Amino acid sequence: MKNIFKLSFFGVATMVAFSSCLKDKGFDNGDYGIQVIEKKGVSLPQSIAGSVDYGLLSSDAPQFLASPIVALETIGAQSSDVTVQFALKPELVSADPDLTLLPASAYTSNLTATIKAGQLLDTLEITIPRASDLDPTLTYAIGLELVSASNGFTVASNMKEVLIRITIKNIYDGEYTSNGYFYHPTVPRAITNRPKTLSTTGPNSVEVELGDLGGLNYFATFTVDPTSGALSITPAPGSATPALPLFSSGLPSANMDGSPTSFVPAWPNAAQCNNIYDPATKEFRVRYGYGGGASAQIYRVTEEIIKLN
Repeated sequence: MKNIFKLSFFGVATMVAFSSCLKDKGFDNGDYGIQVIEKKGVSLPQSIAGSVDYGLLSSDAPQFLASPIVALETIGAQSSDVTVQFALKPELVSADPDLTLLPASAYTSNLTATIKAGQLLDTLEITIPRASDLDPTLTYAIGLELVSASNGFTVASNMKEVLIRITIKNIYDGEYTSNGYFYHPTVPRAITNRPKTLSTTGPNSVEVELGDLGGLNYFATFTVDPTSGALSITPAPGSATPALPLFSSGLPSANMDGSPTSFVPAWPNAAQCNNIYDPATKEFRVRYGYGGGASAQIYRVTEEIIKLN
């Protein structure tokens, strides 16, 4: 059986839209009475018209985008199906230099949605067969435009375009909680139940706050060896983080200038922090640091167990 993950990052409320036009014929030509004219329209719901975001797993299994949703604006249920046609609009993507057009070979769609008789909504199906082939460092996008509808329905001119943004998440991406200790020569402190977001930067790497110093723009990149779980840790691109030595076998006894440190294990799980990712518990167990102070030679060390929520 084909394994398809259905990803939807927005809720769909019941959307029933009625529109009518009241026309006073006596006002127009002297005859009295009110005429009701039905307007039959099709549009993207306001909740997604403009843009919608998806985060896909870096997976070899097909994944399904439940977007965009299209809605009818009409009086009463329709007795027959309404077919809605989309067209690609790549200029919606090229208008944003931070986006990369999703290659045509990376997805499948017939660009057609069918709103069944008696219904008001349907979804255009877009399938990503192998997200693992895409670059997790890029934000991809597809630009779409509603161009036509059957059964006399008119496409709404102001709610017909949508930009679908797609990012690829590796298996380490997610929301975590960190506990540990920040060893500092003057302000040592515990790290207790600190929420952390680990964001994909490559097939096996994520960006993470260094200790509790995100406010200083100190971030690190964790790269996992998928075979052994061993971590390499480097300054995150664009961060203020200096070089990051790893202390996998224990706290350092000497600073970079040779002066002794005064660090001793300060919390119960210190010994577990050997710069390993444990796939069974989904934990990063890290001990690394940087040189600071006036000489930039005195170590500050963060020791953490960062566990997926």
